[in-house]
Amino acid sequence: MNGRCRTSVVLVSLGALLAYPRHDARAWPVPSTALLAPGVVTGRVIDARTGQAVASGSVALDTLSLEVGTDASGRFALVNVPPGVRTLTISHAEYMMRKTAIAVSAADTITVEVLLLPRTLSVDPIVVTATRSEQTARMAPASVTVLSGDEIAYREPVTFDQAVETVPGLSAFRSTGGISVQSMSIRGSSDVAGGGVGNRVLLLIDGRPALTSDSGGAFWSLVPVQFIERVEVVKGAFSSLYGSTAMGGVINVITRRPGPVSSGKLEMKLGFYEKPPADIRYTDENVYQSEVTADYSTRVGRTSFLVSATRKESDGYAENTAFEFYDVYGKVLYDFASDRKLEFTLGGGRAENDYPHSWLNSAQPLEVRDAYTDDLQEKDYASADLWYWGFSGENVKYSMRAYYYRHEQRSFFNEDDPNEEVPGNEPYGLRTSIEGDKIGNLLQLDWRLRDRHLVIAGADVQIDHVVSSPDTVMYGDHQINNYSVFLQDDFTFARTLTFTVGGRYDWNHLVGERTLEQFSPKLGLVWTPDARISLRALYGQAFRAPTIAEMFLQKELGGGVEFLPNPDLQAERLTLSAEAGVRYSPVAMLDLDAAVFRYEYEDMIYWEDISAETGIPSLYQVRNLNAASMQGFEVSARSRWRALTTSANYTYLDARDESETRADDTLPYRPEHTASVGADVDWLRWSFHGDARYRSEIGEVFLYPLQAPDAFWVFNAAAQCRLNGAWTLSLRVANLLDTSYEEVARYRMPGRNWLVGAAMHF
Repeated sequence: MNGRCRTSVVLVSLGALLAYPRHDARAWPVPSTALLAPGVVTGRVIDARTGQAVASGSVALDTLSLEVGTDASGRFALVNVPPGVRTLTISHAEYMMRKTAIAVSAADTITVEVLLLPRTLSVDPIVVTATRSEQTARMAPASVTVLSGDEIAYREPVTFDQAVETVPGLSAFRSTGGISVQSMSIRGSSDVAGGGVGNRVLLLIDGRPALTSDSGGAFWSLVPVQFIERVEVVKGAFSSLYGSTAMGGVINVITRRPGPVSSGKLEMKLGFYEKPPADIRYTDENVYQSEVTADYSTRVGRTSFLVSATRKESDGYAENTAFEFYDVYGKVLYDFASDRKLEFTLGGGRAENDYPHSWLNSAQPLEVRDAYTDDLQEKDYASADLWYWGFSGENVKYSMRAYYYRHEQRSFFNEDDPNEEVPGNEPYGLRTSIEGDKIGNLLQLDWRLRDRHLVIAGADVQIDHVVSSPDTVMYGDHQINNYSVFLQDDFTFARTLTFTVGGRYDWNHLVGERTLEQFSPKLGLVWTPDARISLRALYGQAFRAPTIAEMFLQKELGGGVEFLPNPDLQAERLTLSAEAGVRYSPVAMLDLDAAVFRYEYEDMIYWEDISAETGIPSLYQVRNLNAASMQGFEVSARSRWRALTTSANYTYLDARDESETRADDTLPYRPEHTASVGADVDWLRWSFHGDARYRSEIGEVFLYPLQAPDAFWVFNAAAQCRLNGAWTLSLRVANLLDTSYEEVARYRMPGRNWLVGAAMHF
């Protein structure tokens, strides 16, 4: 028997097992002499892979017009069921439909447990980020893109940014092809200042913020790519739920929970960068990259465990782009009962990388100045999250979580050996250090007043403390405390019209200095005239409080720029975030989405050259400088036909600087056109992925106006072969056509590179 036949037998056997109801003495046919009083069918629907409850599912009983939904704990109850053999049909947008036969006895109650298998792709997936509660994507009042864990796995990404770089309206700006991400921008929201400064996209990992304490940049490298269940990207102002930074949108990474069955994987990957033309090489040696990952998941009684360890390394495709990265990640889930759970997550990592510097010149784009070649960075990360949630009756859900992030960064400039002391106080021949702590506590209460009316209330506390040195260069010792409360009401009229009204109040206090207060409202509307179409409209406001780095930075050591601190910096505001869109599925296999949007910013935080007013050459200050507007439209399509899944999207953006001194000018680093296409194919034991993304030229940059990045197309491809139940082989080819391009001015991105992998499952 070949591997494919064995797999088919296993799948058929599993299907037969899942299709059979749980044994219950009361579930067998009763004698015909029994009284024909109606019975009751109760039960619970759970995910067959993770063992978690499946909420918002539909449970129907053959042709009797009896249909109910599952509650937040996956439970349901059908009453007044006539005796006899009946067919129970369970459906959910995220899972494969399931039918199972049951025998109903007169005047009796039957209890069943139903396991559902997740779909590989759903055109209408479940999302939680848009309203902090479960709903289908077509019912979300904002543009939402969902990537499943399977879709991400097909791409064979090395880092998280590679997994999401083709999301509609999202632009990734990277100064290297390694683990560092300069900026992730949604519809032109974020700046490209380096170190995460000017980030206006909020990264969540399982619903908790994952931002650095000093600059507000996202911990992109801490996302456990191998454990992603799905990624939800919502666009527009979401400070009404999530506070500061959620101006352009939110990227929420939902990680996989430990499953009910023990499983593990050991994966090894090895690859290389192809040599560039001889006239621009920085070395004639072969340049390699590698990755090793091991993970294991099991369940013991009421407790489930999941643990992973990863090591990634690259010699660097260009000078000063080498890195070595270690990461560990673990999760423990304890079931107090079916309606009460405790989850503890612990993770951390260490990165050692060359300090990124811009190219030597346009003729030598892979080299840097000799004085920079021994500059390097060391980064240590740690995170912990304790999350408890449960249900009080059928209509109330409560959750409490506490989380902590620790970030340490040490930079060494012009040193052969970082363990040797180097005197002097110059920008080069210098060491800097940053130690940041983020502590948070989040409380949330969901109260369902009736079937189509949900109220959400909560309180959120975040404390950021940063100690950095030397204080003549870095930020010194500062702390910011943020306290907030939020409230949202989601209600439906006439089964087709859903309103979402909410707001959040934030108090942002810089210890020893000033306090900022901000109210962020939101109003959403979704109209679903039939099952195939939904129309949406969203209005909101948002803000971003200035970070410690923006207020107190004195030198930007990558380029040697001098800064005058500005502790009086105010919050920047998104005074208008408006979107109108339509989602349409003409057939079950096709999903179309279109939206128009407009954003208006005030007091945007930017660098300003103050040399003329101070008389000090090349001196900058971070100020509330700009007013800006961004408007455009976005269209996307996703389809699934048998084993073929395809996607395509296009975003047009008109971003204008409307400051008094620069009326109708273009905002820096906002591409006018972005687009991507992709396809996944499953064939026998093989799966194939291909994608291409386009970005138009950058019309304006902060510095180096004569070297602004040009337009580019980049193509990637990946393949997997499932040899049998134990082994999988993989191949990824990035930048397939070996395109020369930059995402940030004066930083050349990698050429064509290969990565071959083998995974053993046990």
